[in-house]
Amino acid sequence: MAISEPIGHDGGENSEVLERFRAMLTKEANETRKEAISTAKLAITIYKSGEKELALLVIRESMRIAKSYIELAEKVGENDDKAYDLLVGIETIEELIKNNEKADYLRGILEEIS
Repeated sequence: MAISEPIGHDGGENSEVLERFRAMLTKEANETRKEAISTAKLAITIYKSGEKELALLVIRESMRIAKSYIELAEKVGENDDKAYDLLVGIETIEELIKNNEKADYLRGILEEIS
């Protein structure tokens, strides 16, 4: 159940608490999204410095964070397409790192999903 769905109460104090909780989850979702993007940027920087294996570890961590963002976004009823686009973009970056693509191209993909 998404937090945005009504829970059958008459409102009042319960709805106020629910709205505050939803606002906290929304903030957490936004911070998690930023963290996934920041971690992906770090992976690209590491890859650019020649550390391919370390970059792959970091990009996998970025994917884990992006999956957490998807869970939070679903709970607060945020745009799921945006969340899944982030994950697909990060997965694409991982594949391109595996295939030795140029780092500048990876940055372009990251800018598109940011």
